Amino acid sequence: MLRITAGEHRGRRLPVPKVAATRPLPERARQALFDHLVREVPGAVVWDVYAGSGVLGFEALSRGAARVVAVEKDRRAARTIRDTAATLGLGGRHHVIQMDARRLPRLWEQESPHLPRPDLVFFDPPYAEFRAGGERRAEVLALFRALAATLPPGGVAVVHTPGAVLTDEERADFPGIERRDYGSTSLYWWHRPA
Repeated sequence: MLRITAGEHRGRRLPVPKVAATRPLPERARQALFDHLVREVPGAVVWDVYAGSGVLGFEALSRGAARVVAVEKDRRAARTIRDTAATLGLGGRHHVIQMDARRLPRLWEQESPHLPRPDLVFFDPPYAEFRAGGERRAEVLALFRALAATLPPGGVAVVHTPGAVLTDEERADFPGIERRDYGSTSLYWWHRPA
């Protein structure tokens, strides 16, 4: 079980889907991340991409985000996220899309009214995508670039990786990107320049 660390739903426990690739961000790292984003979350539209347990989206809503869209390919994980949103009474503020995240740029090209552009993106692909190297790694980084490109000035993109894996060349597309390490995991966050 996971615990929401602050806000309206502080202390509420959330189930973790029994899916091999799901590895929720540790509580200490989540607290540090949201402390960093304290000004950006209230009123924000948040996209939780490769949502897994959905905990980042639920933390954001608990702290005042206007809306969360969770993107998760695994059917069981998507069902668990939907059930949790219903249990928390989040109504129309939380929406789950069960699909491969790599299809997101195509959906945005269609300008669907049901897909609001994000102010804040959480991006948490399977570690294997980073470790594989080659085409798989290039593809996942291209998706992160595409998601970051949808942000308005001042918007924030956060990526969760297995340690400090991004090279100087990969980071060059995101001037000012910051990194924090939490044990064997790292968070990178980038604020789109105004």
